[in-house]
Amino acid sequence: MRIIPSEISSSTRSQAERSVFAALKAIPDDQSVALHTVHLPRHHKKRVGEIDFVVIMPDILLFIEVKGGQVHQRDGGWYYGPPGRETGPKESPFAQANGGMHEFEREIGALVGNLRDHGVPSGYLVITTDVDVPRTTEFEPQQYLGTIAYDGGRGLAQGIERATRFWLARNKWARTPVSASLRKKMLDAVRPDFDRVPNLQSRLTHLEVAFERLTNEQLDRLDELESNPRLIWTGGAGTGKTFLAAEAARRKSATGSVLFTCASTTLATHMGRILTDDTVTVLPFDRLDEVRHRTFDQLIVDEAQDLMTFETLDILEDLVSGGLSEGRWIFMSDQNNQVLAPNAYDPEAWEYLRPLGSVYGPMKRNCRNTVQIVEQVRFYTGADLGVASAGQGEPVRFADVHDAQEEAIVLDTYVNELVQEGVSARDITLLSASGDWEASSARLSQRAAKIERFADVVGTDRTKHRLTWSSVSDFKGHENHVVCLIDLEPEHLDGRLDALYVAWTRARAQFWVACRPGTRRMLKGLGLAMLRQEGDLK
Repeated sequence: MRIIPSEISSSTRSQAERSVFAALKAIPDDQSVALHTVHLPRHHKKRVGEIDFVVIMPDILLFIEVKGGQVHQRDGGWYYGPPGRETGPKESPFAQANGGMHEFEREIGALVGNLRDHGVPSGYLVITTDVDVPRTTEFEPQQYLGTIAYDGGRGLAQGIERATRFWLARNKWARTPVSASLRKKMLDAVRPDFDRVPNLQSRLTHLEVAFERLTNEQLDRLDELESNPRLIWTGGAGTGKTFLAAEAARRKSATGSVLFTCASTTLATHMGRILTDDTVTVLPFDRLDEVRHRTFDQLIVDEAQDLMTFETLDILEDLVSGGLSEGRWIFMSDQNNQVLAPNAYDPEAWEYLRPLGSVYGPMKRNCRNTVQIVEQVRFYTGADLGVASAGQGEPVRFADVHDAQEEAIVLDTYVNELVQEGVSARDITLLSASGDWEASSARLSQRAAKIERFADVVGTDRTKHRLTWSSVSDFKGHENHVVCLIDLEPEHLDGRLDALYVAWTRARAQFWVACRPGTRRMLKGLGLAMLRQEGDLK
């Protein structure tokens, strides 16, 4: 059965709801749709109403109320939860389900027409996943599914069938099956019009769950490559290289001293907060003179393509026991940046280093970016970011503006929209193509006084929920849920595909671009050039 949202939110703590969510999803039914956690803005008895699951089926509109843990009745009140921490007295789950059903019917009736007039039958089913409630006069057996009948989810389909037959006999006005067009009309009405749960923040949460799962899968590669003393891992932005580098540093620190370095000062600052073991030293490359008289048992170099010259390799050679030819080291490299920024990359240095280690890659599982972002990057730059394994996200959004003043107005409107959708300001980064704060449109924003400079707050105990502003170069190696690319003029795209690539790949879920005059035309030209290069356009 299709279920919306397709993945349960990590904020859902109820194991009972998680169990029912999975059981509904496993039912082989391609016509029905289940909606999880439907909120009603108005309820006759409560400030806000909530229905655990609404199932829109051809034969019935079924409302499911789920209770997990201990459930018991005392002195006319119902109590839920473990002894000593139970909540109550409350109304019975049957009264909750019945109340939610009628409130839903009233709300949706105002949008699609009276359900009874449409011949749409409805009913409810109460599920207690962990206990069996004794029969009372408050409910009929067909309205209830206890732990034995539920059977860990295996009995849910049968319970729904039984409840459907029960309620159809009591909905004398029913005209089934309900047409597919009316079912779609009901579905369309529920989500956008009065259910405020699946907002953008909710969708970000679902993506976060997927990103966490995919990133953890990368750990398997550490086990596979543990026996190799010298490793080169290659992969595009978002394939988990920095995550693996950090985990490798943790593991190696158990057996000796580790030096972790990279070109970016902000990335090194961030990693210094993560790698706190006394045996791990984290420094940006331009500060390696601080340890020039030391040698380390293990060297780890992140974003190695930015340090791929003979001069830098000579410096690294002296910092690892055994040197580059005999020592223990890991280099993380992005093959896309090697191509897109050739002036900062010496292919002969790469050819020298490559045979000294075991090359693994390119890594193909992108665990940072959504399908939409991966496709846009490939379209404009030709870069391969791997497969966007976390799935679909929000479309990349473009806004045409004439100048910095208009850009600030449009930016404020967009950020306000995000905040209204439940997105925290700290989950939004303003990425400046010019990198000049004094001339940035962000300074003209209504929020200018509350925007934090990323370079100032990275590596600190940041507690304020504020927007961050950064240059593209300072944000390399970092990410955020939503990234807004601002201050983008056509000249920033001329010969700077590397900057475009870095900017585009910082967004985990949504990317927004403000385009000054001529920028859209330049982007279109880049896309057409890529198509010609790949032979898809003559």
